[in-house]
Amino acid sequence: MLAKIDDFTFEINDTSFESIELKSDFRYATQKRLKNFDIYQAVNSYAQSITINGELIAKSQIQLKAFEDMANEKKERTMVFADGTAKSVLILSFNRSRDTFLKDGAFLKQGYTIKMAVIL
Repeated sequence: MLAKIDDFTFEINDTSFESIELKSDFRYATQKRLKNFDIYQAVNSYAQSITINGELIAKSQIQLKAFEDMANEKKERTMVFADGTAKSVLILSFNRSRDTFLKDGAFLKQGYTIKMAVIL
């Protein structure tokens, strides 16, 4: 297991992902000064976000449907990483692309991007 969000598991052989990005945005108040460097003062806490990018090739066409249904509920979820780290997240967006189509309309390749905000 690479990561798990509630019951949906990201596996190397199953729902593989190519990259995971953990981002921290720090908040500062800035004051401009003439002929000198700006002054920065830390305010509040910081915001964290997680972005997962992946690509499925020749997998089930409904494999990501369970995740999409979970995202549509717009609820707080628990994300657990392989190292045991757990975070509460909100799924902000789920983008899915499909290409390499067969004559019957089925696709062989689908890419996805999931953006989440860490709330705890």
